[in-house]
This record gives sequence, C-alpha cells and structure tokens, in this order.
Amino acid sequence: MKKSALFLIMPALMVLSCKKENVPLQQKLSNVKSDAVEIAKDTANITLSWNKTYQKIEGFGAFGGRITPFFESPKRDSIMNYLWGETGLQMTIIRGKIIRSYPFDKQSGVVTIKPAGSDIDMDVNGAGYKKLTDDQKEQIGQLWILKKAKERYQLPIMFASAWTPPLYMKTNPDSESGKNFNGLNFKCCSTDFARYISGFTKAYQNEGVNFYAVSPTNEPENIFSDWDASYWDSKHLGEFVTSNLRPALNAAGLTSTKIISSENAAWGTANSFLSGMDKSNVDILAGHGYVEIGDLIFGKRGLNQDPKPWTFSTGNKSVWLTETSDDGGTYDGTITGGLKLATSMHKFLAECNVNAFVYWLGMLAIKNNESLIGTNSNGNLEFPKTYDIMGQFSRAIRPGYIRFDSKLQNNSTLKVSAYKDPVTGKFSLIAINPGQKTVVCKINLDGFSAGILNSYQTTESSARWQNSAPVTPKVNGVFEVLVPASGVITFTGTKG
Repeated sequence: MKKSALFLIMPALMVLSCKKENVPLQQKLSNVKSDAVEIAKDTANITLSWNKTYQKIEGFGAFGGRITPFFESPKRDSIMNYLWGETGLQMTIIRGKIIRSYPFDKQSGVVTIKPAGSDIDMDVNGAGYKKLTDDQKEQIGQLWILKKAKERYQLPIMFASAWTPPLYMKTNPDSESGKNFNGLNFKCCSTDFARYISGFTKAYQNEGVNFYAVSPTNEPENIFSDWDASYWDSKHLGEFVTSNLRPALNAAGLTSTKIISSENAAWGTANSFLSGMDKSNVDILAGHGYVEIGDLIFGKRGLNQDPKPWTFSTGNKSVWLTETSDDGGTYDGTITGGLKLATSMHKFLAECNVNAFVYWLGMLAIKNNESLIGTNSNGNLEFPKTYDIMGQFSRAIRPGYIRFDSKLQNNSTLKVSAYKDPVTGKFSLIAINPGQKTVVCKINLDGFSAGILNSYQTTESSARWQNSAPVTPKVNGVFEVLVPASGVITFTGTKG
C-alpha cells in the first residue's frame, strides 16, 4: 500500500475507532448521572394501621406573651391571628399566667385582675396607660390577650400557671426567685395561696374567660434562676393540691376547673417528681420539654431531642407538655432550627404519648427562638421555620384526633406519625426527614382505603405549608410519595 493512501486511510480509521470508544463513554456518563439521581434519593415503606390506636390529641398552643410586648405591639391583632386564627397556626390552646401581683382580699377571697381606672381597650400610647406600673401593665395586657383570644377564636382550652405565690406568702418575701429553696410558706399561707388561685380563676370567669385548668407551679425545682419562681418538693405540692387547692376551687363554685401538676423544666425531672407525688386530685400530668438536667450541667440548652416515656402509671389521666422552646440563646430562623422542633414534637407525641403540646412564647419584640414569632429591628414580624413546623402539626392534627399506628420500614432516617378523626374519617400523616436525601415512600393502608392524599411541606426554600398536587393510589391501593430532604411534609386524606 502506498504511503499516501495509508495517510488517507489512517485518519478515517482513527475516527471510527474514537466513535466506537465514545459510545460506552456516553453510556457511562449517562449511568453516572442516573446513579447520582438515585444516590440523592432514599426509599421507605410506611404502613398505616387504622385499627391500632394510641392517645387522643387535645390540642396545640402557646403562652399568650410575653405579655406586655404582645399587648403593646401595634401588630398585636395580626399576631393573634397568626397564632390562633384560621389563616395562621390554628392553635386551640392558650396558656396564661397567675400573676403574683394582683390585689387580694383575704377575707372575701376576691382577686382584682383589672387595675383601677384601666380598660383593656385603653391606648397603650396614652397617658393613662403610661401611668400604670409594670405589674399593672402586665395585668391589663394579659386580660386583653385572653379575652380577645376567647372572643375571636373560641379557644376550647385556656389554662394558667403560677410562677410564684405573692411574695408576702413566701419563705423569703424579699425575693421573687426560688433561690435558696424560696417557696410557699406552708406555716401561714397554704390556704391563702389556694384562695388566691381560685380568686384569680373566678375573676377571669366574671370577665367571660373560663379557665379549663390551673397549675400552682411552674418548674418547681428551679432554685437557680433570677426570674419569678417558687421551690416545691413533690410531697408538699401533692398535699397542697389535695388539702388546699381542690377545696378552694370547689368552694368558689369552680368544680369543673381541672388541676395541672407539676410542670418541671425537664421531662425526666417531671417523671421523678410526679412518680412519688400524691396525684389523687391532679387531673392533668404535665412537664416541660427542655433538655434534661444532665445535659444542662454540661452546657446544653434548648429543645429536648430525645425525651423518654414516663415510667409510672398515669392512671389514664391526660399528659401535657406545657412549655418548650429553643432557649439556647443563638437565633436560628432556618430549617435547621425547625427540624429540631419537629424532632422534639415527634418524640413527645409518638413516643411519650402526650395529649397536648404547648410552645413557650407566642411572640417577642426581638428575634429569639423562645417565641414562635419575633420582631425585626424595623418593627416587621419575623417568622422562623419553627413557626412553620408548628403549623405542620397544629393545622393537621385537630382536637379529638387519635394517633394511630404508622410503621416505618427500610429507613432509619425518617420519623413518621399518623392521626385520625374517628368521626369524619379524616387523617394526617406527618413525615420528618432530617436527612440530606429525598425519600421515595410507599404508603400502605391497613384496614382502610383512601382516594387521594394532599400534601403540605416545609423546607428551607418552600413557601409556608406549600401545597403539592394530590396523589392518587396505584392499582394495588399503595400511595407513592416523596418526602423532601431536610424538611417536613404532612399528608392528609379521608378514609373511604
């Protein structure tokens, strides 16, 4: 063969050779891309068993405060709606405070909850309001919050807790804190404090606010903080409830008002405290959702990510979580903070079987994770992802819903729980995905069927409770859905 011909043939052969080699290369690239998509996803199987049930849900809520900033906020009406209104969180519980500074007539048992010359509709910028003391501003502020919450939203559960008795009833009347075991002086004041609580409850009843329950304590073991607190041990608290508080409420005609105890700061502490306490006249057993004492000693703060079920028999009494927040001090408005709350809520609802879940503060005049709603320096409201996460639960799980079985298989990352309305057949499945992969889930329905599933999700980038297109089941009745990475999604449907 001539060299010239060879020179002409060789390039053609090289092109053909390259083309042959390029086919598997493109296939490999395609496979890599496909594999990358698969790697970015995970899978799980969820079985919802309609007939296997657990606790009844009584509601979700928050404290109506901080009281004075809430009352003085020019956006207070919007805040109310964001927390308890139809377009907001739709919460059905509000927590109030048995403020220690009310005037109290020992002889009559009358507690005056409205400062003289004040009115709940008074102008917070007016001279009359500015003349009030800080205590009086708190008193009139709470009256406005609770009355408006009742009038506008007909909340079924309103309850109040006492941080401390009036100071003159304490062992050290010069301190509002519980330091040095400063608490109720049982030698003189058990009856007086019980009548103070019943007088407070009666005064609010006269204003149209009927408290569902009252609690004589708030974190009774707190002997460290500077704020208002009162030390109690379980023996004295049990005796007070049985011998003083229940009789005082009954004597005031408040026989249907329930009693809550003991609202310890940590769930494990409440377990120890309540297990040895006389609970015969306690209607609702309660604790808070902050980190356990062991974690606190080592500098940890914030939401309890792994609470344990109580080890004593609750006697079929309601179990409430009455306060929690991320009080670590560093503001986090991202989905990272939101997922901490989601994990904590899941643990308390699906493992500790609480009947009610109440967040600490509804609002603050600053940005802080102690509240569901914050305020920017320009006065605009700030909504951290914890607000959105609360809505994933409070909007989808209504009072009267019952938790039913949700079994997760082939996945250790997701956290799932399911709730149903036994009357209407409506149900909700809440799936939490703290992982970095989207999860493809197959949802199997055991003991029932459903036509469609609607979904609402919260992620870092999603709009609030972003709604996706309805999903219909496969021919075999199984739903196939996606649970977004680093997010929470709620699926809702109706049996039948």
